[in-house]
Amino acid sequence: MNTFNYLKRQLNRLKIDLATQGTFLAGQIPSIDSHNILKTVSTNYEELDQIFSKRITLASDDVIVDVGCGKGRVFNYLLYHGYTNRMIGYEINVKVGLKTRERLSRHQNVDIRCGNIFDDFPTDATIFYLYHPFKEAMMEEFGKRILSMPGRPLIIYNNPVYVDALGNLFDKEVFELPVPGYNYRFKFAIAMPKQGRQQKHTQWVA
Repeated sequence: MNTFNYLKRQLNRLKIDLATQGTFLAGQIPSIDSHNILKTVSTNYEELDQIFSKRITLASDDVIVDVGCGKGRVFNYLLYHGYTNRMIGYEINVKVGLKTRERLSRHQNVDIRCGNIFDDFPTDATIFYLYHPFKEAMMEEFGKRILSMPGRPLIIYNNPVYVDALGNLFDKEVFELPVPGYNYRFKFAIAMPKQGRQQKHTQWVA
């Protein structure tokens, strides 16, 4: 990325971070890696813009879960753009999660949970956002948990390295999109269980 685009990205981050959390969320996040859990990676706001303004239509009653929420940038984006949905973030790094919870505490619709999502799986969620948080075996287990839920929750999987680990009981579509103004492309996938009660919530554009 050239200097101009880098500065443009940083200014956009500064604007959204200050508006939602009151501070600039620059810098690396300490990561907790394990056999099945990968390090935390922040999603770029310009990618979220392509996903949520161009491909995904949220309903007001959608419950949005960010698996590995880190500093809360996914919620920052949604809050900045006026979404008032219930939002649940899981962060396994307790120190990072507690700080994110504190910074977002004025937003009553946001619940940051410090711990592993598999220990407290949210059964009322309708949308799960992931930025490649799991290795293959854990991704398989995540798919099984989704299949056990009522309805047909939608998975938004950025950097979908192990999307095939969800198995053949999911409808899956992988997108590779350009990011206007930044001169790069990114991949994400959308997946939903093939069976189950049809939800009248999120819609996506192929």
